[in-house]
Amino acid sequence: MKKFIKNLVQFLLVSYLVITLFNGIQLPENVVYVIASLVVLAFGMLMASPIIKFLTIKENFITFFLMSSLILTGLFFLLDIFMTGFHIEAYTFEGMEMGTLVINSFEVVPILTMALCAVCSSFIGSLLYTLEKSS
Repeated sequence: MKKFIKNLVQFLLVSYLVITLFNGIQLPENVVYVIASLVVLAFGMLMASPIIKFLTIKENFITFFLMSSLILTGLFFLLDIFMTGFHIEAYTFEGMEMGTLVINSFEVVPILTMALCAVCSSFIGSLLYTLEKSS
């Protein structure tokens, strides 16, 4: 139970961190809906391990990362549809220049925002989960 609560809080914080970094995701104004959205995403990451075990796949960083990415992408899509005040909208990436590397501005569609946010959340969550598991 202690490990479950620790992982839940850890995944809640990872989800909130990644959501605040992306411009296209708008959280609800009501605090109850924000907490509910974060709990749904944290439970999605917690579901990755039992699903991997059910499929009899060896659980390591890559499998946890891929499974949680798939689950979180679906949950972002469902939250966008059903959660009141939770919106994922298109936004324009302004581009950047770093020496000889130039990235032009482009429009980021909601599906890409969902996928990138899911991949970032699952990467950080998988990294923390794997490091905690190995120690």
